[in-house]
Amino acid sequence: MRHVFRTLVLAGSLLAAASAHAETTLKFGAAQTSAGSLPLIVAQQKGLFAAEGIKMERIDFKGGAPAVQALAAGSIDVCICAADHAVRLTERGLGGKVLVALADQHSYAIMAPAGSKATSLKDLKGQKVGITSAGSLTDTTLRYAIRKIGLNPDTDFEIISIGTGGPMRAAVESGAVAAGLFSTPDIQANEARAGVYKIVEDFRKMPYAAQDLVVTDSWLKAHPQEAKAVASAVAKALKLIQSDRAVLRAAVVEMFPTFDPALVDKVTADVAAGYLSPDGKLNPESYKTLLEMMSAADPNMKKVPYDEIVALSYLPQ
Repeated sequence: MRHVFRTLVLAGSLLAAASAHAETTLKFGAAQTSAGSLPLIVAQQKGLFAAEGIKMERIDFKGGAPAVQALAAGSIDVCICAADHAVRLTERGLGGKVLVALADQHSYAIMAPAGSKATSLKDLKGQKVGITSAGSLTDTTLRYAIRKIGLNPDTDFEIISIGTGGPMRAAVESGAVAAGLFSTPDIQANEARAGVYKIVEDFRKMPYAAQDLVVTDSWLKAHPQEAKAVASAVAKALKLIQSDRAVLRAAVVEMFPTFDPALVDKVTADVAAGYLSPDGKLNPESYKTLLEMMSAADPNMKKVPYDEIVALSYLPQ
């Protein structure tokens, strides 16, 4: 009997140990490979996800719209995308929430070939301009900017869905579009190619909830512990980034392995200059700008209050 008892105790101890080290795999859908995902890389590199019992599986999409469609369908757990999509999910009755804010500033600029005569968005009137996908942050931004200069995005421009990174570069360089929207680090990579690209319109200093971890209400209700674990790990990563630039640089190196040291340093410096959230809390000023831009692009949009979008209770207090 004592032998059986010892065997049962040992088995129980092994099960407890296995349980303690078990990780829950969560699927994170990224609107694109951009600087907004760097805090997640830090959370992986520093073992912050593992410490919370989370394993991240990243899936890349060609823009925010297809990523959030996967989120709404339940194909992914978390969307790495703009808070625009939390607003649209709420409009559709799906209860979108920002679990963690990743960026406090806009991340895009309109770039054209260096030889283009365009020096502003207005100079592109009547031409094709590339966005990542319809309904994405690039779409909202371009429509807002066009209306702000007194033109009509539907009649004065031809807005073309291209995708991100390589496809956008190919479209611009082949002349398929006159200009396209790029984000960090594609902006810096394009600028490093002397005489190839120039910035026509830069939105990067604009306060905007451009990159966040967006989830649905139904997922939050079903996975409160996982939500808290993700929020805790990423908030800790954001604080590490604030205190040690070398932490950020190491994440840039891993995320963009083809970049040379000079480009790594440039991206690191640009990201460190106020782009990322310091604590994971959605900045009210960034959200205010977001609503203004979304309303200008779509006058029929319902303005969802800040308190209905944020999920602050899951962040470390």
